[in-house]
Amino acid sequence: MPIRMTGLTSGLDTESIVNQLMSAQRTKQTKVENKKQKLEWKQEIWKGLNTKIYGFYKDSLSKMKYSSNYSTKKASVSDSTKLTATASTKAAAGSYKVEINKIASAQYVTSGKLDYKDTDGKTAKTATSSTKLSDLGMSLGTVLKLEVGDKSSALEVNDSTTIKDFVDFCSNAGLNATFDEKQQRFFLSSKDSGEKNSFKMSANGYSSIITDDGTTVNGQTIVNNLNDAVGLTNLTSEQKSTYNSIVYGAISSNKEISSDDITTLQTLAKSSADAEANSKATAFYRAKLEKNYTLSDEDAKAIEDKYNANDTLTNEDKATAIQKEKDEKKKADIDKQMATDESKAAITTLVESGITAQNVSDAGLDDASQYTFESKTERDNVAKEAVNNAVTAYNKVASKGITSTNSALAALGLQNVDGSAVSESSNPLGMVVTEASDTKIVYNGATLTSNNTSIEVAGVTLNLLGTTAAGESVNVTVSNDTSAVYDNIKEFITEYNSILKTMNTYYGAASASSYEVLTDDQKKAMSDDEVDKWNTKIKDSLLRRDSTLSSLISTLKTDMMGTVTASNGKTYSLANLGITTSSKNYSEGGLLHIKGDEDDDEFADSTNTLMQMLEEDPDTVKEVLSGLASNLYDSLNKKMGTTTLSSALTFYNDKEMASQLSDYKKEISNWESKLSDMEEKYYSQFSAMETALAKIQSQQNTLSSYLGS
Repeated sequence: MPIRMTGLTSGLDTESIVNQLMSAQRTKQTKVENKKQKLEWKQEIWKGLNTKIYGFYKDSLSKMKYSSNYSTKKASVSDSTKLTATASTKAAAGSYKVEINKIASAQYVTSGKLDYKDTDGKTAKTATSSTKLSDLGMSLGTVLKLEVGDKSSALEVNDSTTIKDFVDFCSNAGLNATFDEKQQRFFLSSKDSGEKNSFKMSANGYSSIITDDGTTVNGQTIVNNLNDAVGLTNLTSEQKSTYNSIVYGAISSNKEISSDDITTLQTLAKSSADAEANSKATAFYRAKLEKNYTLSDEDAKAIEDKYNANDTLTNEDKATAIQKEKDEKKKADIDKQMATDESKAAITTLVESGITAQNVSDAGLDDASQYTFESKTERDNVAKEAVNNAVTAYNKVASKGITSTNSALAALGLQNVDGSAVSESSNPLGMVVTEASDTKIVYNGATLTSNNTSIEVAGVTLNLLGTTAAGESVNVTVSNDTSAVYDNIKEFITEYNSILKTMNTYYGAASASSYEVLTDDQKKAMSDDEVDKWNTKIKDSLLRRDSTLSSLISTLKTDMMGTVTASNGKTYSLANLGITTSSKNYSEGGLLHIKGDEDDDEFADSTNTLMQMLEEDPDTVKEVLSGLASNLYDSLNKKMGTTTLSSALTFYNDKEMASQLSDYKKEISNWESKLSDMEEKYYSQFSAMETALAKIQSQQNTLSSYLGS
């Protein structure tokens, strides 16, 4: 901006005079700027309104066109402790029987407790995540293999490999893996349920050993012989723990089994033989009772009379029920007899004396092999000799070591895992494996499987919680969900009312013709709240009596208050469905109400015709509402067509507004140039005046000097 020295000769405040002259001219530019501001606000309002109408058109209105919106289904079950069910719209109404034989589960492996000892081989230590696998007894160079699904991973153990490394190896291979320092156990599991997600862990078994005399023996055979000799499967958990401590303690340290430990193993073997004898004696005694059991005539008659008097059963069902109760009575009587001191004493005598094939024959029983065993004296001798032989075979090669790097999993309380189940009582290390399984159900007679605990069948999703007993089933009933359909219609009407109310408010807004956009000076003289209220008054009135808005309002009302001819030949409107406008408040401008709806203050006490029709004649409701929604959908679709004034998917003249804004911007720019030139012209004129006055004053001064001289 140039520096102007004005009014020096004339003494006039030239700048003030020019500003006043320009102020009148700038009023014209301000009017254009005000028009631009109002148009920008109007454009902003239309954009928001357009988004709301288009959202209604695309979602709620679009859904109401299709029959699926009126075909919501629900599923109920007869036993929610076994399963829950949800039905999709494509599920067929009806009742279905479901038998749950198995529920999908992941594979779980729990290691035996680590037997970690100090260098003296006796003092127990607590392993941590930083404990080296070699310190647990695993040979260096061992390669552990994991197969998870179709992927295989391997870990080579070196002198720095720790428990954490092993856990990370399992995790990276695709398992859930942790080491519990308190329990001193590893916990491994597949991340997903189902047989296809099971995993295998291998270390190939025991090594082959060449004895001093050149004979080759297999380490696995030696261990199996020890297990068989002591009768491992018949031992209690505590006895197995003692056995594992002796045998696997010796194996892990390549030491012989001491004479004291041999005596302990012999005692365990005798206990195992006694446990097996007790099981056989109990089975033999019970079989004798069952063979000689006779139901009393009195009990038999009572059972027969109970069912014969039931006229609702067929003869076949009566016979089945009678036999079932007689069998239950027999079992209960034998259970009671088995619990008596007399029977317990008889079984103890059998355990001591043994059972021969002749005893079995005399009792009238078959298959003597499942009952016969020697007397206790003979059993003890056999058990003692078996242990001696097995231990002798082991001690002969103990110093050579019967494990190889391939059996290194034993150091982690693990053995080879092939995916099959392993019980703690059957595993010498105390390892437990729960095998992965698939869901298996029988759905209306058809066997179906899944690797998840849920399974979808014909539009019904079954979430399984427990298995059913043999012959038991859960009834799943699929029916139309009237309440859900009603809620969908109510939601649609609520959104329709919201849009219509917004448009009515804009269209019927009070005039703000006396309000103009505030200038900067006016804003400075007002508080922020006063400025906001002033601007809001203008904004609220910008769509007052707007022709485009009027057309949209008319379209919504006309189409929704129209009629539809149903397939039964009758013509229906919303009123026939119990949907109407207010009879009290005409200023609502066509908002819809559902008669009898609990949330409608005006019509809450009326009969809910819509709900009644959904229950009694849902097809007509579907035809009427989908027909009206289709009509409105098509009308709104036409209004969104591309024209010279509007873009696609737009309900207002966005192109026209953009063009007007562009024109206003150009006009404002032109005014800025024009006013700048005008201002410069005024200053030039005043400058010329000052120059002329200065010349006159100079001439006067010269003349005065002549006259004065």
